[in-house]
Amino acid sequence: MAKNKYTDRDINLLPEEYREKEKYNFPRLFFTVFIILLLAASAYLYVSLENKIFARENQIANLEIQLESIEKIIQEVKNLEKDRELLADRVKVVESLITTQSRLTRVLGDFGGTILPEVWLNNLSLSSNNTFSFTADTFNNYLIAQYMNTLKDSERFDAIELQYIRKQNTKIPELDKNIETVNFQLSGVFIPYRPDYEGKIQENK
Repeated sequence: MAKNKYTDRDINLLPEEYREKEKYNFPRLFFTVFIILLLAASAYLYVSLENKIFARENQIANLEIQLESIEKIIQEVKNLEKDRELLADRVKVVESLITTQSRLTRVLGDFGGTILPEVWLNNLSLSSNNTFSFTADTFNNYLIAQYMNTLKDSERFDAIELQYIRKQNTKIPELDKNIETVNFQLSGVFIPYRPDYEGKIQENK
């Protein structure tokens, strides 16, 4: 029995025009699926980028808040440094006043130790280099000379000089009358107290 030579062939009973269209169905389907996948991938990338941008914006916002806080802290530190400088300046002023007051107290104490009962001190000026001058009243020139000798003999005073002598009338309220007095001015150098130097002097004595 002879084999049918057409048994291995595909039999397509569709008309010719439908068979031509069927050839293009698979490429179109592939292209459609590719476009869909491309759109899906683009949408995914877009959403992913949006999420990343949103996250970065949140990070930037947080960093800006932290930066504002840091700037406030920096400003507070600067203010504290200014306050510290002002406080240090005030402390220096107070220390200077204490030193000056202590020095003036010692000077006045030394002057008080040498003043004569018949001499009335009017005013006293002391410069930073320890030179001083003062005016005073007394009864006569003899008392002025005696007071100058007292200052010269003291270890606290040096270079005592008489600047002027002026006669004047001074009213005594208790006696209700005027008496003749002498106004004079002396200048010199005040020698500050030095514990180490004074201790050596006492040892030598």
